[in-house]
Amino acid sequence: MRKFLLCAALAGCLMASPLAAKNMEHFSLGVADDVKTLDPMMASDTMSFSVALHMFEPLVNVDGRTKQLVPVLAEKWEMLDDHTYKFYLRHGVKFHNGEEMKASDVIFSVKRFAQESIFKGSTGKFIDPDGCEIVDDYTVLIRTKGPVGGFLENMKLPAFTICSEKAVNELGKEYFRNPVGTGPFKFVSWSKGDKLELEAFDDYWGEKPAFKKLSIAVLPDDSSRVIALETGKVDMIYMVPASDMDRINADGKAKVVEAPGLNLTYMGMNTQSPKLSDPRVRQAIEYAIDKNVYNAVVYQGHAAVPAGPLVPASTFTPKTAVDWSFNLEKAKKLMAEVGDAAPKKLTLWVSNMQERIDGATVIQSMLAQIGIQLDIQVFESSVFYDNLKSGKQELFISRWGMQTNRDSGKYWNGLFNSDAIGNTNDTRTNNPEIDKLINESIHTIDADARNAMFEELWVKLNDYQSIVPLAVANELYGGRVDLVGMENFCDGRLNYLGRLTLAD
Repeated sequence: MRKFLLCAALAGCLMASPLAAKNMEHFSLGVADDVKTLDPMMASDTMSFSVALHMFEPLVNVDGRTKQLVPVLAEKWEMLDDHTYKFYLRHGVKFHNGEEMKASDVIFSVKRFAQESIFKGSTGKFIDPDGCEIVDDYTVLIRTKGPVGGFLENMKLPAFTICSEKAVNELGKEYFRNPVGTGPFKFVSWSKGDKLELEAFDDYWGEKPAFKKLSIAVLPDDSSRVIALETGKVDMIYMVPASDMDRINADGKAKVVEAPGLNLTYMGMNTQSPKLSDPRVRQAIEYAIDKNVYNAVVYQGHAAVPAGPLVPASTFTPKTAVDWSFNLEKAKKLMAEVGDAAPKKLTLWVSNMQERIDGATVIQSMLAQIGIQLDIQVFESSVFYDNLKSGKQELFISRWGMQTNRDSGKYWNGLFNSDAIGNTNDTRTNNPEIDKLINESIHTIDADARNAMFEELWVKLNDYQSIVPLAVANELYGGRVDLVGMENFCDGRLNYLGRLTLAD
């Protein structure tokens, strides 16, 4: 998952600071991961989400603090029935190519999202493309395939942002490298694995960014990222190593701000791998991993141990208690039950983030106690995510965020619905009962009925056991000591940067 932005600029997450402040001409950011794509409809990782929503905008958003819907490209909207929504578009909004945004662009974008090749298990599958229509240049009707709980809230997803029909058609397959949106920043250049350059869009309809240029440098090595901050090569870094937090604050060269996390870090188990197809093996692996030790080593205590495949910020709180705490005796017993078919050797894939490598080493020593030799394979981040689509993985460490939506049905849809195999369902979970409950919950409006389905799903997902929930790590943002606004980040990820300023 992740864990993703305009909630700051448009939904009030970066409130005006009482301190006197001055703008910067050029803001530089250091990050651990590169974006996977610049096409918002294909974004499924934290960095792609975050960058997309600097360049693109949805029709409506959700205020990060009040959780209320707020207008963006749509000035107002109304629900005509349980599956029909009417949106009245803002006039005079320009795309980065100079064209005015019209209803035709909105319907084009919505229908594009509804294509199977694009959505692959996401909320787009619930859109009725034939029912989406233009009323006039500034009014559209969007219809879903029956009721969809939380549909308007889901429109804050990058996949629901509005693209230029002309740009997509002209650029074709190269659109993901040359995006054209309506957001406060426009694309300049992208050197994959190295740097992304954006600049403020002069014709932006809303509040202008506080700086003209935004550079995002990819610095996967933790030490290099921290040094870049402390020496002034970058103004801010995302994902400060927990082990460096206290030292950075004490040295006074920079500061670290901590915010509650919304990303579930987990170890996925490929349920279609012959070695892991027996649920007893997956359960044994779960029992063999001490999450408290994992968090102490990897996050230095700046993380919570999840109770299951969900983050605490979810709008749904399970009533059924599950206990997957460390129990070596149970783990060994389950492996003994499996007998000769129990795997003796497994591979664990991780990206080249130091946090993931450290975590893999911890897990390696733990699984050795139940007779599993673990081969750790490290990949550059974009290669890692591409490889997961192949289905050749056995074990892997990843994360899945709840920043864009706190709805459990949508959260589990991406992780566990068989429709999402080859996209975001990297454990290749394929269980008809799980699919049925997820789909029914999404098509149910009544909150009590949905929660009853979520409760049943919670039990089934824990029994099926395709992921080992490891941690919900706090987000650690590092910035220069005079940076103003970072303290108000609200979405548990990299928020919209355009309101960051310097104390005068």
